Amino acid sequence: MPKTLDLITIGRSSVDLYGAQIGGRLEDMGSFDKYIGGSPTNIACGTARLGLKSAVITGVGDEHMGRFIIEQLRREGVNTDGVKT
Repeated sequence: MPKTLDLITIGRSSVDLYGAQIGGRLEDMGSFDKYIGGSPTNIACGTARLGLKSAVITGVGDEHMGRFIIEQLRREGVNTDGVKT
């Protein structure tokens, strides 16, 4: 049977928010940049960038943050069949 995936990660996925104003206090931030985060997500994305067939098993909300995570994973080339809402 041929191998379809090189790596499967399991765990929490999140959205990391970083203040767009360098050196400012959180209380003073006017805008944020967003990135997908969580160790399993970061590993799946990193290995996909290295050319491995990667997938993640995780749960996300059925709302804007969950949709963002799924869309970003797909952009990174990560298999999202195991992502459940």
